Amino acid sequence: MATRETQALILDTALGLFNRNGSNAISTNRIAAECGISRGNLHYHFHNKAEIVQSIFGRIVGSMNNGSTADHLDPTLKHMTEMFVRQSLLIHKFEFFYREMTTLLPQDELLFLRYREHREKRLVSIEQFFLALKDNGTMNFGPDPAVVASLLTTTWIICDSWPNFVEFQGIEFNAGAICQGYDLILRLLAPYITIDINEVTKSSHQTIYSMLAEMSPNKLTSAN
Repeated sequence: MATRETQALILDTALGLFNRNGSNAISTNRIAAECGISRGNLHYHFHNKAEIVQSIFGRIVGSMNNGSTADHLDPTLKHMTEMFVRQSLLIHKFEFFYREMTTLLPQDELLFLRYREHREKRLVSIEQFFLALKDNGTMNFGPDPAVVASLLTTTWIICDSWPNFVEFQGIEFNAGAICQGYDLILRLLAPYITIDINEVTKSSHQTIYSMLAEMSPNKLTSAN
């Protein structure tokens, strides 16, 4: 098996095991056994579990970057809905990382620095998107510049936390659950949206259901 194929197999297998059992419960020996390769072969590609987690985080960053670099060029409320769906699906796919982030980051300085760097870049991107919505008249934040900063932080927390909240409540992660999470975002932003919020909510739900209807039936569970 080629090096890239072996590395992909290891990461895919580790992700599935971590999501189902938690990363702390899974050893590199277990990953190697599930892959059907020797421990030596696994350690040739990844010296330890920390390197596997770092590489999985690299996949997270790559997925985000592929979808987010041009967000500010499409400043519409429909696109904002699509951004939330995209992020929710990403978190669901890599749920162990977001579930264990407060434990994983303090244990790995390199991972922490990479996460913080990526978060700062992503916040700048979202701020550009919000300001583009302001420029085209879709949103009005008023004269206080602190408003945008506050909304950025709060919406970030909701986006990152909602899929985990759904999991812990035992709610099925589907279009309805994503709509519930996005409704929290809309209630937060409602005072600043210049369009009728009821119409915005209705349209956003239609977008969410439409996006998920276009996906394969096992899309939401493919990482588990």
